[in-house]
Amino acid sequence: MMYLYANVTDAVVYVPVPTRGTVKEMKCVFNTATVEANDTIVASRGATAVNTLTATNTAGLVVETGVPDSTNKDLVFDPDSSTATHKSILLTPTGSPGSATVMIGFDPYATVIEAPKLA
Repeated sequence: MMYLYANVTDAVVYVPVPTRGTVKEMKCVFNTATVEANDTIVASRGATAVNTLTATNTAGLVVETGVPDSTNKDLVFDPDSSTATHKSILLTPTGSPGSATVMIGFDPYATVIEAPKLA
């Protein structure tokens, strides 16, 4: 597991992936008390969410833990992909959470098993 860090404000942030892999976990500390309960930061591959972090505390400076998307949690990111949206993790805040430090647990050992071809 490798860890990627990003500072997120009230704007979208793209985090380039260093290697092929999947987002396994996401944690965050909101650095200000401007965060409100239910403000979120969503990690996505393009328009498809892979993990959602929802603030539960309004004080800030509390470690919050994201929840992997039940369907899309294992989508593969790849810096060598021909699809631009697969080359970076999109972090989208909702509400006005202010400044936050996000830690993304990135698994560089992602494997894809190709389904057998039917004759």
